Amino acid sequence: MAYFDELKRKIQIYFGEKGSVSEHKPGVIHDLSKPRNIGMFFCVESKTELDEVRKVIRYVRKNKEQVTAFVFSHSPEKVDVITDKSIFYFDLNDFTLWGKKKDYLQEAFEKERFELMISFLEQPDPFCYKLVSEIKAGFRAGPDNPGLNSIFDLTLKFDPGEKGYLKFYDQVRHYLSVLKIKTR
Repeated sequence: MAYFDELKRKIQIYFGEKGSVSEHKPGVIHDLSKPRNIGMFFCVESKTELDEVRKVIRYVRKNKEQVTAFVFSHSPEKVDVITDKSIFYFDLNDFTLWGKKKDYLQEAFEKERFELMISFLEQPDPFCYKLVSEIKAGFRAGPDNPGLNSIFDLTLKFDPGEKGYLKFYDQVRHYLSVLKIKTR
């Protein structure tokens, strides 16, 4: 049975990576030094990484900001129990065999719209980059990965082993405050 589960996972990832990654065009933003709502995207493989995500969410909430974290796992099994309503956890069970989002997942992607979206993708994963590109956001920031930067408005160097998610979040917020990006 494990063989078929692994084969299914490989098929889902193969087809999920297919198709185009839409380039990002900045949308309506108010003031990126004080965004109205923040979306985050993580691709996790372990409970330790999920605990880091929880730490970032608690940190963001201290600043009284509205945050939603899209947390994806390539595993068909849950990494941990999710009780925080700010974490939208999904995995390969939420995709068809052909790598298409199931209806409820597609709905979640369509209903959310963020003023600021921060991607915390450590590795250049085409499946995850395609998912990030499908989340609606006025402004996107993420790690610098050559060839995969067209979906971001701002890219920064990200070394997760060195400083972790929290340090990357602080870097993004620092540069946004220095740039003073505002509309209206």
